Amino acid sequence: MKNKSSYYQRGAAGIIYVTMIPALFGIFALGIESSRYLQTHARLGDAIEIASLAVAANVSKNENDNRLLAQGFANIYVPDGDIDLSKISIIRKSCDDIYGNECGQPGVYDEDGLIFTEYKVTLESDFDSWYPKDEFAQGYDDIVKMKGNAVARKYQGYTLDVAFVADFSGSMKDPWNGQTKYRGVINVIEDITRKLESFNESTEQELDGKRLLNKAAFIGYNLYTSNGSSYFSNVNYNNASLSKKWWTNTPNIAFDSTIANPLTTTRKSLNGRVDGDNSSYFETVDLTDDFSSFRSTINMFIPNHGTASYEGIIAAAKLLEEGENVRKLIIVLSDGEDSTNSRNPDDNRYPGYAAQQLYNGGLCSNIIADLEALEVDGRSVEAKIAVIGFDYNIAENPGLQTCAGAENVQSANSYQEIYDNILELISEEVGHLYYRNYE
Repeated sequence: MKNKSSYYQRGAAGIIYVTMIPALFGIFALGIESSRYLQTHARLGDAIEIASLAVAANVSKNENDNRLLAQGFANIYVPDGDIDLSKISIIRKSCDDIYGNECGQPGVYDEDGLIFTEYKVTLESDFDSWYPKDEFAQGYDDIVKMKGNAVARKYQGYTLDVAFVADFSGSMKDPWNGQTKYRGVINVIEDITRKLESFNESTEQELDGKRLLNKAAFIGYNLYTSNGSSYFSNVNYNNASLSKKWWTNTPNIAFDSTIANPLTTTRKSLNGRVDGDNSSYFETVDLTDDFSSFRSTINMFIPNHGTASYEGIIAAAKLLEEGENVRKLIIVLSDGEDSTNSRNPDDNRYPGYAAQQLYNGGLCSNIIADLEALEVDGRSVEAKIAVIGFDYNIAENPGLQTCAGAENVQSANSYQEIYDNILELISEEVGHLYYRNYE
């Protein structure tokens, strides 16, 4: 009896086992497929996140190009998906579109109120199930649709107004590193404007419906600044008119009023140059984003005469005051200190003496303070003076170090270093990406 019972039990177990195989296989298949789709959903989410960042970084308004870019990233992450371009939606919104008049206001959507362009990428993909459901087993549909979205913002540091204050004294005609110094400096500035052009081509900053662009100005100086035909002084004087004999003008500079209100000094023209020496040629170029014309203009300049850096710095500050960008940058490019009497540094006829009085008195800090007291579209201006010296020991020019601050003074040993230093100054916060999935 016992043996017979055991025989029946084995038979029953066999029947149960055979009966359970389809159910066990169904559970096994469903588990595999579920794991696959959970992983696929996560990978698709990653793909959309990366695609949104890529589209934002691409900075293109061509919707088809952006869709192709998003499709490419999705295909890499989920190669088993069927992603049609028609199933990819990209919605582009400017900061103005989202926040209206509050766009650019600190504290509304971030601490700094940086301007941005937002891209929302929505993507849907079809996937063929490995084990679709049928009359014998549970499972997924033959085709499973998955959808997701992500939002990325392209923040860009504020566009800037940059003024190149270039030493165009006689020593700039000397050779250095294979070419005359003034020609090398002009070449560097031209290359920098090409970089600014590329920044402008990629920027999407808009405020109140107006596109924001980087702009540049050029202020050449020797003993004075120039408009190409006449020379001008930008400091205040105690007398009514200026002589063509510069050594009679410098002792009459009104230091106190110039230092106190550098942006409101009176520009005065000179009555010619000594002995009619007009061998130098340069002019002030106002802020512009027409860099092709800018390059054509500065390419013709020729230096001569002595050096008075404060003339160029004050003229630059006045130009930047009128600029439309919130960031203001003055870059002084010089190959030597302001002209002095080597036998008597305290000779008040020379610009070196005047520079010492102006810089030690706080001229440059007042320029920065006056510029940063300005507002552009409700945002406080950020201003900076930087000095790049070359072919001389910059420590021997304490005036410019006092003006800009030691941390903003750099020495360059080649034109490439001049270029690199300038590029570092203007490239701060060109842009960064930010991802957030809002839904």
